[in-house]
Amino acid sequence: MTLTTNPALRGLMTLAIGAGGGLLFFWLNLPLPWVLGSMFANALLAQATPFQPKLPPAWRGYAMIAIGTMLGTGFTHDVIVRAHSWIPSLIAMCLLSLIFCLGAYWVFKRWGQMDRSTALFAAMPGGLSVVTMLAEEHKTEVNRVVLCHTARIVVLLVTAPILIQMISGIDLTEANRASFAEAEPLDPLRHGAMAAVAVACWWLGQRFRFPSAQLLIPLFASAALHMTGVLTVHVPPLLSAAAQIVIGGSVGARFASYTLRQITRDGGLAAGVGVVLALGSLAGAYAVAPLIDAPAAPLFLAYLPGGAPELGVVALALAIDPAMVAAHHVLRVFLIVAALPFAASWIKPKEQAEEG
Repeated sequence: MTLTTNPALRGLMTLAIGAGGGLLFFWLNLPLPWVLGSMFANALLAQATPFQPKLPPAWRGYAMIAIGTMLGTGFTHDVIVRAHSWIPSLIAMCLLSLIFCLGAYWVFKRWGQMDRSTALFAAMPGGLSVVTMLAEEHKTEVNRVVLCHTARIVVLLVTAPILIQMISGIDLTEANRASFAEAEPLDPLRHGAMAAVAVACWWLGQRFRFPSAQLLIPLFASAALHMTGVLTVHVPPLLSAAAQIVIGGSVGARFASYTLRQITRDGGLAAGVGVVLALGSLAGAYAVAPLIDAPAAPLFLAYLPGGAPELGVVALALAIDPAMVAAHHVLRVFLIVAALPFAASWIKPKEQAEEG
């Protein structure tokens, strides 16, 4: 079989390309090297060569298990003690998400010339997996929805480290090196126990197929074990880098499905929306930070309307309060799961009336 027809071989090639891009970005001391390097390498290959990168869906699931486990390690006892202070911020995130969604919806409908349903799904502030599933059920232009989400995620992944360095003074080069230089020694017993929990979470995720199960189940399990002190170890940095390569590669590989014209039209519009929403998130972070006596950087990451895995990886890679960031994005996913079907059902008759 060729690389094009064998899913496993094509997946390995996609990972190899992503790892090469990550190593290049790491060597150049660029921010988020494993995510952004993998993403850009695969996106460039998808558009510039006949090879179409693609990862088997299960592989992204494995990365989600690792990322959920990593995010859960941030929920220590001390973090839980101060978690009540996040309530005003969580409320602010909900309001910002609604404003972002309404603004993006208007832009996509007005300037993207999308029908109401497609614009609604394209405007959702995250939750790509559930949005895609529901978009197929509601007969929207799914390709346009996925492209808009992908383009926005790309913009947020690129702009987030730059803005974070500006507002917090974090040395991104040092953050790249620290994950390896300061890695804790492997403990066969405790790391083995964490691996067993991750495998059990994967098994549960296969049987309870609710949205984002492979991220949320290990996140909750890891958080419970770390907040009670049963486990205190973290995911080894090599495994963390591998998970980031998978996430970045899966985002970059999506560009294989689009022509340059589609990327310019819908992707360009979504990228512009992403920039505006990133600035809105920054403004929201600065407004809320004094109210809860928290730094603006984690709030900024928490408010960004992107994917929980992708932005969770940013928080982990830069060591910016991953627990706070994860809590906000998990709540946003639940809100999208709860509200989107009702919003889609409410908007459909209006769309049919316009068509009639």
